Amino acid sequence: MCSFRSGASAWHARRRPLHRFPILVALLAGGAGGLRPCVGHAQDKGEPVYETVVTARSAVEETPREDRAAASAVITADRTPRAAESVPQLLSEQAGASVTRLGGMGAGATLSLRGSTANQVLVYVDGAPLNTATGGGVDLGAIPLGDVERIEIYRGTSPIGFGASAIGGVVSLTTVVPRESHANFATGSGSFGTNHASARAVFSQGRARVYVGAHALGSEGDFPYVDSKGTNLDPGDDQATRRRNNDLRQVDGLARAEVDLAAGRRLRAQAMLFAREQGLPGIAMLANPTARLGTFRATGIVTYESTRDLGAGSRVRATTYGNYLLSHFADKAGQVNATPTDAWDRTYTAGGTLDWRKALRPWLSLAGVLDGRYDRFLPTDALSTSLSGAPGTRLFGAAGCEGDLLASAPRLDVVASLRVEAAREATSGRDNFNHLATTQEPKSHLLPIVRLSFAQEAASWLSLRANGGRYSRLPSLVEIYGNTGYLLGNTGLKPESGLNADFGPVLSWQGNAAAVTWSTAVFASWASDLIAYRMGGGRARAENVGSARIVGVESSARLALGTHARLFASATLTDARDTTSREAYRDRQLALRPRYRFYARPEWRDIALAPSVSLGLYAEIDGTAGNYLDPANTLRVPARLLLGAGIYASLPDGFRLRASARNLADARVHDIADYPLPGREFHVTLVWSSPNPKTKE
Repeated sequence: MCSFRSGASAWHARRRPLHRFPILVALLAGGAGGLRPCVGHAQDKGEPVYETVVTARSAVEETPREDRAAASAVITADRTPRAAESVPQLLSEQAGASVTRLGGMGAGATLSLRGSTANQVLVYVDGAPLNTATGGGVDLGAIPLGDVERIEIYRGTSPIGFGASAIGGVVSLTTVVPRESHANFATGSGSFGTNHASARAVFSQGRARVYVGAHALGSEGDFPYVDSKGTNLDPGDDQATRRRNNDLRQVDGLARAEVDLAAGRRLRAQAMLFAREQGLPGIAMLANPTARLGTFRATGIVTYESTRDLGAGSRVRATTYGNYLLSHFADKAGQVNATPTDAWDRTYTAGGTLDWRKALRPWLSLAGVLDGRYDRFLPTDALSTSLSGAPGTRLFGAAGCEGDLLASAPRLDVVASLRVEAAREATSGRDNFNHLATTQEPKSHLLPIVRLSFAQEAASWLSLRANGGRYSRLPSLVEIYGNTGYLLGNTGLKPESGLNADFGPVLSWQGNAAAVTWSTAVFASWASDLIAYRMGGGRARAENVGSARIVGVESSARLALGTHARLFASATLTDARDTTSREAYRDRQLALRPRYRFYARPEWRDIALAPSVSLGLYAEIDGTAGNYLDPANTLRVPARLLLGAGIYASLPDGFRLRASARNLADARVHDIADYPLPGREFHVTLVWSSPNPKTKE
């Protein structure tokens, strides 16, 4: 159907060169990172984007590809100078984002955007969704970073090109785009028995290019911590020990082939594999943890892109995908689950998205999307003759249209969209005696999604942006039909819904020796029909329990001075309040939504020491405060300040060396009670890259 991506092209083409902005920013905060005055369209046209040489201009944030009016952030391959970083680490540094972790390297981690739940955030890799109909949010710890080239975060807004909408927002990961032939090898090690290695190569011949990446990671994860023995108020029985059964073995890879067809057209096919086997240590005071978790994911994606099929300046993109996910949870001693379990759960997903954009006039463009998806969940339990959960299916579809109207005199860009999401699911459930019931009557949902955005270029160095919309989240199959007998489910659940709004400026100034981008946004969200679990009779049942009001300010800044000095900083204030009628929870801060988040990383890059030898160093500070573990706010997470530092060097013959230290003060911290996080840790990575003949400044 349609999406307005109006005369923005003509507007940007008319913009004047940026004039000197008199304030060189002493501000360390600055937030939403979306629209900025100077925007290039090479990426929209499918043209190659080569690696960049670091200059002062790199401080200016890149433009998000899917939606320039949304509050957003872009993380590129030139993201940080650290060794052994991860997707949870990168996302936790962004304004408006909060990551909850269960442990160290590779442990489970979930993302909250602007006070949302993990279920309310959609995660995509190259246009294929990682969220499944079974629910539970996406485990960021199970997303490998080795082949990721770019990450885009859209907060509070769901660009229409993704089809489905989300109350919290969207995270879109883009894997490596093959360009000129080259190879890359890396190896490294770190604290707690961590070792990793990777190999990447691009083969380019004429119009065809192939990328292959393979990666391996292993970690013992036996970091030290203090076991409180479950008596947090009595330090007398505390004991220093090490995390047990926390090992990890992982391999993953990507094969991607692209071919340029006729002018402006491209066909891409790729296959991604991910396999992991890890221990589940459980709560900190568990005496002899033995539970294990195995994960295998295979994904295939085929994408066709064109900038000519609908005329000059248009875009057509068709993506089809299939995904197979196997999760093996073995807890035969019943230490993590309520009963002994040896569950083999399989999820099959197949779908496709067609989105397009066309300029109808210099001041008007139209775009649209058609999205369809099928999910099937098949659980089994090797320890029982019955199924471990309720098998189920969901058929999802979305259609939408968006328009982008440009008023040239006030330089005002207006974006309006309307889409409809529909779903139909059917499954067996469990009765009160824990027996599988017969297949129940299929359940259907029909959800309208609307959005209105404004973006104005108030000056050559200042843009103003405002967004408002209504988004929804369908209940998961587990919430509706239950699982493992412990969760009863509730077929009467309503979809969660939310009204989101934000407003803020984006300042961008660029000179010969300095560049700065600073952006901030005031945001608000009103969520209703929130889904939570209530206990009763030893089992839990999902219910629509109430509503929430979330307001806050997010801000981020990037600064470059000369060739060497860099600074990235972000800060977020989130006031997330429970507005339900329950007296114990009313007006309390929502659990696991920190009130204060701050991150800053100053860098000194590319200090020439000798021909072909340069050095860089950085420091980082990460602060969190005002966080609670429970809805009644009786269990407060202590405020914490984590410090890090590192050094990196470019060496002759294509070698690079990186060394990083995290949590230098060895602070004992946790995001979830009885799930400690690592203290001080060190990592080193050595990389060799073959020359890239097409490096472009």
